[in-house]
This record gives sequence, structure tokens and C-alpha cells, in this order.
Amino acid sequence: MELLRRPGQRLQWKLTLSSLLTTVVTVCLIEVITVVVILIYFFAFPDRVWLNNVQSLATQAVPFFVNGRPDHAELAKWLQITSNGATDLSSHSRASFLAVVDQQGNVLIAHGGDAQPQLHSVLSQDEQQQLQRLLQGKNAGQGLAFQDGPHTSVLMAPIVDGQRVEGAIILRSDQLTNAVFSANFNNLLPLLILNVIVITILAALTGAVAGFLTARGFTRRFRRLSLAANQWSQGDFLARAVDPSEDELGQLTRQLNTMAEQLQQFLRTRQQLATLEERNRLARDLHDSVKQQVFVVAMQVGAIRLLMGKDVAAARQRLDDMEQLVRDVQKELSALIRELRPVALEGRSLAQALQTYIKQWQEQTWIAASIEVEGTCVISPALEEALFRVCQEALSNVARHSNATQVQVQLRCSEEVVVLRISDNGRGFHMERREKHGVGLLSMQERIRELDGQITIESASGKGTQIYIECAVTPV
Repeated sequence: MELLRRPGQRLQWKLTLSSLLTTVVTVCLIEVITVVVILIYFFAFPDRVWLNNVQSLATQAVPFFVNGRPDHAELAKWLQITSNGATDLSSHSRASFLAVVDQQGNVLIAHGGDAQPQLHSVLSQDEQQQLQRLLQGKNAGQGLAFQDGPHTSVLMAPIVDGQRVEGAIILRSDQLTNAVFSANFNNLLPLLILNVIVITILAALTGAVAGFLTARGFTRRFRRLSLAANQWSQGDFLARAVDPSEDELGQLTRQLNTMAEQLQQFLRTRQQLATLEERNRLARDLHDSVKQQVFVVAMQVGAIRLLMGKDVAAARQRLDDMEQLVRDVQKELSALIRELRPVALEGRSLAQALQTYIKQWQEQTWIAASIEVEGTCVISPALEEALFRVCQEALSNVARHSNATQVQVQLRCSEEVVVLRISDNGRGFHMERREKHGVGLLSMQERIRELDGQITIESASGKGTQIYIECAVTPV
């Protein structure tokens, strides 16, 4: 069932089926309209239809007149065979009949309600005059039709052998409309059925082939666009979809190519801005920490040079202080280098990455640090990286500003939220004076707010600092 269902889900087969059904339905509607028009013609113009039939009978009757002498026996057999439809229509009244007359207007043979009709009594004076003109060859090239009242019709057609009029066929009926339908419908029905079957099959084949070829062209163009979109989704915005046509799909393809170019330019600009921002941050950090400490080291070296010849003990004390200062510079540089390295979260959970990082940070800063993990964090990579970076920034601030001796990190995960709490026992700061400490704190807030999370920072002078983060768990 799956193999049968898949083709129906493809655009190419949907368009092919749609074209096939549209073509078949259109042809069927045309056939129905044609049949309706024919039936309307039969019912609206029965005289014309039956006049053609009578003229056809007159042509068939020519062989039964040899040298002006009609063969009554053969003529009777022929009329019996060919006049079934006419006798049906003429059997409702004695004044209805189908008759063959000779050149003098005498009835040779007749079928219908009156087997021996008296023409002078059933035909009007005008009809008798027209019959005489017809037999005299004055209207030999055409048949005649008359109306005897609202429902009775009289039809005449000459029997012409070369240039000689041998006689005529006369049809008089008061059921001409019904006879047209019954006599012709039986002949037309097989033809109509065959016509509908043949034309429907041809239309179905034509519609299927046309729809398949049209759909094939469309699906090829969509496939090229899909391949380009797939490369874009993987970050390759250099890929381009090629479609030189000027229709709507070609215009859409060019618009998407333009969008890809703009996205590529946007990402390049964003990367440049991010690089510039990171360089500025590193410059500030180096200026605020390492540069100042190196300046102090330089001053200590100058002081030691002066004390070496005067007070060796004081010089040795200055060397000890300078050694501690160099260690501080080393820790600052290690922290900056650690921040420059990419976060190794691949193959690790957030908890494992934090445990490894905090252990390394403790060894480098000589500040006691502990981490407590509750629950298993199954979160998106974006949220993992954001929480890791926030913890990294917070611990960097602790090492640089807090003079703390102990740091506690708590990570609590559930199906709905993930909570990260970082607290220290350092000197803290006044919240209203947070501006001078605000670069790192602002970076934390921006990261968390981009993920629709909440971050709370609490601190007071001499009471340490606590950072509380809560984010909704996003699907992996």
C-alpha cells in the first residue's frame, strides 16, 4: 500500500491525473452537448429529417422501375423491409401512410393505417397540384413538405431515373416527431456509443501524455529549486537555483537567489561585527587587567633595581610581591585563552561540560568551586551553549572582581525548565553602581533574553553575588 500511495503524493502524478480527468470530463461534456443538440434538432425539425429519409427511399426505389414499368412484387417486398419506421409512425391513423405512386399519380403500393389511400381525399388541392408538378419533372431536383393542420405532415420526393420522373414517394403522418426519434435513435445509438468510447479513450491518452510531459517539466524545475534550498539550509548560500524562464516559477527562483545573496552578505557582516565586538571585548579585558598588572610589574622592577644596593630585604620582599603579581597575570591570560577556545560540548552533556570546565577553572584560579547537578538535561544545542557561556562569563567575573574564596554552581533540569544558579562569597557590589561591572553582565542578559529566558542578578557590598537563570526547555 505504501508503494501505491507514494506516486499519488508526487506532484508529477497529481498534475498528470488532473490533466487526464480534466480532458476526459471536457470531452464527455462535449459529447453530451452534441447528443442534446442532435435530439433538439430531431424534435425541432422533424420535417427536414424525414424529408431526407423520404428522398433516400426515392433513390432506392429507382431500380424497381424498368422502362417506366414498376415491379409491384419487388416493390412491395422492398417497401415492407425499408418502411418499418414509417409504418410505425403511420399506424396511428387511417390517414397516415407511406405510399409509392406512378407517373400518373396512381398508388402502386402503400403501408400504414390506410393500405389503399385515396390521394384526392387525403391531400389538399394545393398538395395535389404540387404532386402533379413533381411528377411532371418541374420540381424533380427536390422534395416537398406540407403541413395539414398543427400535427400532420405530408412529405413528397420524386423517383428519378436519369432525367425521367418514374413516380414519387409520399409520406403522410400525424406522429412525425416521435417517429423521427424512434427511427433515428436506433441507428444513432450504436454510433454514439462507439463514438463516446473511442473519443474518450483518445482524450484520456492525450490528456495523460500532455499532463505527464507538462508535470515532468514542472517537477524538474521544482527539484532544482529544492536542491538549492537544501544547500541553503545547510549554510551554503553560494548555491544557486538555475531557471532561465520568465514565468512565475522563474521569477520566484531569481527572488530566492537574491535572498540567498542577501543572507550571505548579512551573515558575513554579522560575522565581521561579532569578530569586531570580540576583539573590542578582549582589548577591554587586556586593558583592565593584564595591562595594569604588567604596568605594576614594571614599576616593581624599577623599585627593586633601586633597592638592590641599599636594602636587600626590602628588595626581596618586592620580588615576592612581583612573583605573586606575575601569577595573577598568568591567571588572567589563562582565563582569556580559555574563553577564546570553542566550547567542547560535542559528545558531552551540559552537566559534563560544566563539571570539566569548573574543575579546570578551580585549578587555575585557586578558588574553591563546586557544582551540583539535579536531573538530566535534554535541551537544544543553542540553549546548552548559552548556559555554558553565561557560566563561563560569571566565573570570569568572580576571578577578576570578587576576591571570593568559594563558588557554588547548581544546575537543575526538568521536562519543562532548566535552572542555573551561580553564587559566590566575594565582596559583591552595589546594584545601583552596576554600570562599571556591566559589560559581562549585559552580555549574560542578552544571551538569555535571546532564548526567551529569565535572568536575575542579586548582589550587595560584602555579601557576595548570586546569578539565577531560568529557561524553558526547547526541543532538541
